[in-house]
Amino acid sequence: MKNQKTERVHKLISRYGYASRRKAEELIREGRVRVDRAPVTKLGQRVAPDAVIEVDGRVINREMTRIYLVLNKPSGYLCTREDRFGRKTVSDLLPEEYKNAGVFNVGRLDYRSEGLLILTNDGDFAHRILHPSSGTIKKYEVTTDGNIPYNLIAHWKNGVYIRGENYRIVDFEKLGPKKTIISLKEGKKREIRNLFGHIGLGVVNLKRIAIGPLLLGDLIPGEYRQLTVDEIDMLLGRET
Repeated sequence: MKNQKTERVHKLISRYGYASRRKAEELIREGRVRVDRAPVTKLGQRVAPDAVIEVDGRVINREMTRIYLVLNKPSGYLCTREDRFGRKTVSDLLPEEYKNAGVFNVGRLDYRSEGLLILTNDGDFAHRILHPSSGTIKKYEVTTDGNIPYNLIAHWKNGVYIRGENYRIVDFEKLGPKKTIISLKEGKKREIRNLFGHIGLGVVNLKRIAIGPLLLGDLIPGEYRQLTVDEIDMLLGRET
């Protein structure tokens, strides 16, 4: 229609719950997206909301049940759907029904880290949690290979530059000579490992225990459950 509103195709892919906006852009670059059977060749391409969108030959813009999961990621798993080297991924921990519904992880934990991970097929939900404006604080339980100089890590709240990158923690909690809880707002790649490495300590175990109001609880490694409606509302900052 002449006056029909159009939207960028990567935003629609996210809205239909197939992938995050960033992942949708990767799919377009890789030539895996078609609209009305024609290949999408540029990231900013705008399409009508009722256009038929395909990824890898599969039509994705149909009504789908929204899925919201919390998983206790074990160490030794990658936060990705598949790995070209055959390493285990968090997708391997999910049943086919969830994978076929386009579930993806919201944010990442590195290969050796474990703990709380949110998975969903709701791209808008993922975007709102990940966006810096959400101010979501994440908490990590850290065990090191030596005694922690708490007088030094107190300064991390003011920020510290490491190899040209500025890292800043929100707060910390003492659990023992070699164990602490670190709270982060932004959470840059390998931030905690880089911080402790900067003061000569190795991280023996790194486990995320909270994302905003959501706690890891008693989930065992590899176990998952569905988020409750109240938990979803709290993560989005809505009144419950």
